[in-house]
Amino acid sequence: MGDMEIHATNDFAAPVPTVFAMLTDRVFLRAVCLATDPLEHEVDVDGLRTSTRRVMPTPSVVSRLAGPTMTIVDQITWEPDGVGPSRHGAAHITVEGLPAELIGAVTLAKGGRGAVLSYDGELTVNVPFLGPGLARQAAPLLLEALEIQQRVGDEYLER
Repeated sequence: MGDMEIHATNDFAAPVPTVFAMLTDRVFLRAVCLATDPLEHEVDVDGLRTSTRRVMPTPSVVSRLAGPTMTIVDQITWEPDGVGPSRHGAAHITVEGLPAELIGAVTLAKGGRGAVLSYDGELTVNVPFLGPGLARQAAPLLLEALEIQQRVGDEYLER
């Protein structure tokens, strides 16, 4: 078994309501998907729930387990707007066909250049003997996805 804590942030130069609108905008979510060069992708926004599904070439380290492609499903369910200035949600990232998932909390709050999006979660890979190694190799991929989201978000907010 492999469990690994994940802590990551994006820092956007806009107020919380503007960034929240971006994070729940199909156009933005599609742009983030496309920036990762997926073989195929789907984006779904249903009220406060966003979901992206990307089919990606499998990194070589897991290809013998997962085959040539892997499908990553990334869902965020935001809580209805509370009274405070921040937004909270639950993130759930799964890899279809592999016993790997990330479950965590997402917070969007005032800070940094305007609004800071924080992810705190646990990445679990339930593969005997390989779990810890796979978790270590998956973590940079997740962080790279957040770097891409930062870049796409900066471009989106500049428009």
